[in-house]
Amino acid sequence: MGTGKARLAVLFLSSFLSGCLLSSSALFSQVTSLHGIDVTDLDRKADPCNDFYEFANGTWRANNPIPASMTRWSKRWAAGEASKDKLKEILEAAAVDKNAPKGSTEQIIGDYYGACMDESRVNARGMEPLKPWFARIDAAKDIVELQRVMADMHDILVADPFAFGGQQDPHKPSWVLADIGASGLGLPDRDYYLKPEPRFKEAREKYVLHIAAMFKLAGWDEKTSASAAQTIMGMETKLAEASLDNVTLRDPAATDHNTTFAQLQAMAPHIDWVEYFKHKQIPQDVDLNVDEPKFMQELDRQVHEVPLADWKVYLKWHLLASTADSLSAPFMEEDFAFKGKYLSGTTEMKPRWKRCAESTDQLLGEALGKKYVEKYFPPEAKARMQEMVRNLLGAMRDDILSRPWMSDDTKEKAMAKIATFNPKIGYPDKWKDYSHVEIRRDAFFEDVIAGRKFVEQDDRLTIGRPVDRGRWGMTPPTSDAYYNPLMNEIVFPAGILQPPAFDVKAVDAVNYGAIGVVIGHEISHGFDDQGAQFDYLGRLRNWWTDADLKQFQARAACVATQFDNYFIEPGVHHNGKLVLGESIGDLGGAKVAFLAYEKSLVNKPRPADIDGFSPEQQFFVGWGQFRGDEIRIETQRLMIQGDPHPIAKYRVIGPLSNLPEFQKVWNCKADAAMVRPEGTRCDVW
Repeated sequence: MGTGKARLAVLFLSSFLSGCLLSSSALFSQVTSLHGIDVTDLDRKADPCNDFYEFANGTWRANNPIPASMTRWSKRWAAGEASKDKLKEILEAAAVDKNAPKGSTEQIIGDYYGACMDESRVNARGMEPLKPWFARIDAAKDIVELQRVMADMHDILVADPFAFGGQQDPHKPSWVLADIGASGLGLPDRDYYLKPEPRFKEAREKYVLHIAAMFKLAGWDEKTSASAAQTIMGMETKLAEASLDNVTLRDPAATDHNTTFAQLQAMAPHIDWVEYFKHKQIPQDVDLNVDEPKFMQELDRQVHEVPLADWKVYLKWHLLASTADSLSAPFMEEDFAFKGKYLSGTTEMKPRWKRCAESTDQLLGEALGKKYVEKYFPPEAKARMQEMVRNLLGAMRDDILSRPWMSDDTKEKAMAKIATFNPKIGYPDKWKDYSHVEIRRDAFFEDVIAGRKFVEQDDRLTIGRPVDRGRWGMTPPTSDAYYNPLMNEIVFPAGILQPPAFDVKAVDAVNYGAIGVVIGHEISHGFDDQGAQFDYLGRLRNWWTDADLKQFQARAACVATQFDNYFIEPGVHHNGKLVLGESIGDLGGAKVAFLAYEKSLVNKPRPADIDGFSPEQQFFVGWGQFRGDEIRIETQRLMIQGDPHPIAKYRVIGPLSNLPEFQKVWNCKADAAMVRPEGTRCDVW
């Protein structure tokens, strides 16, 4: 990820589909018939006490293979892709209106989408859009001049070999500081360069061939392309050696290095920081953080020692790799062949209209999102979601207060944190202004550059200013959600308010089991191994007693050990420390959502069984069906290596196997596979 903000996204934001849950049966008064779980998805041959993942959704997965363009598939992923049909409808309507006023939302998103869809024009231009950039790189007479080109590349989100952006100060979270992060690698993470296992060795070989193939498309001969690929691999390998691994990056303290401008100059003296800060219009006395000092020292060594010609090759490669999906078909296809086919296992690209819709959302997301919300997100949905979140926060409050291992002092501070949780539902209260972004119908590559410049400037202008708590880290059409510990906020975009996350025609049990668990998960992130390091104001500081912290860490270690033993294939298993935060979130989410559902039934008639399943059984199947992704093995290998989320199978069976409530509801014997022995059962929240 490029900027400091993007690093926060890697560390703290949970990539979870989320949505709206109606927490009271009164909200269903307009619905005449509510359904329970989808029994046609169940694999009746599977024993729920042996493999609940297979039982809950095995038949659906068997009957719905992963589409060629997708890395994973389930009802929730199908719903996310189907929502892009709504974006297509909005974008096509805007694109047809060629008389929209310049700077209007309709003109901006319509012309961007129209230019993207003009595939023949994009293909006809070939390599032409990058030629001025390559010429500038070639014209640099020395490394200082080349650094000016590098700064311009940063302006268009080519954040290599380092990243620069805004980030909340973890010690003064009401303020935005400048953050300098490690970047500059073309493979997914450092271990791809360094680990000796055959799959990593093969990835390195494929990457070198991919670089050479891209340069040949750019017009270089075979020998020059092959030599350039080796040069880039050598430079990136040295940067990888100086980079932190994914587990270490999860520790907020590992990237917390408040630095003065003078210290930055001493750390990397061969980089012209005076000129760079002037270019970015950032004062030298700005509050500053350097994520990885060791990386910056290695970068400085390379700036000083690596030949200028090699640096020119390196920058051309990262510019080409970053913009390949905005160039002609040969570049897009080679880029997809490596990233999509080889690394992720997909066999074909998504249709162009869908890629264009995704690109519009990525760069002009709140402009597109404004139209999406107007059409697909009624105000009452926001009110219902707010009520749902209040109920889940109440359940989390009750759960923490019941923890026998926590002292009253720590509980009091935890209650303060829950009291200051800030839920954001649907869309921002204030929309970003895109009216000055220059978008043309006849110049897609230039539109991409304009959109990237907007995103970079929108972030950079926050530096050295008070935090705008109204800003969002996701766009409204996004089928996702997150928790940000520096804001102590949980965020649920409008794009998630659809089945199977939330279904207005489903009974409470199903909705609590699906979206209720996800909302509980996001709340639990405030108290996972990362979130627990931030207090109620979002400050990175210890608010635990020593004894309570030791208890918490021991309970968290239980979860890490559990996931260390989940394999995707022989010899390849999850890293429990990498997926610890998400796994604590799933465990806490499932428990808290079940408590909230049980509490919602107090003083009400017991809901009837449906299709032979009790309400409590429907709750757990709701989670199993919501989380029931089939995932390509190539994607699983990527996830195992760098994704803080476990694969779907273990997100189902992992947390549920720790819950006595699950064992009771399904009448599982003590030695069943879905029942962890009492001595190894994990209980955090």
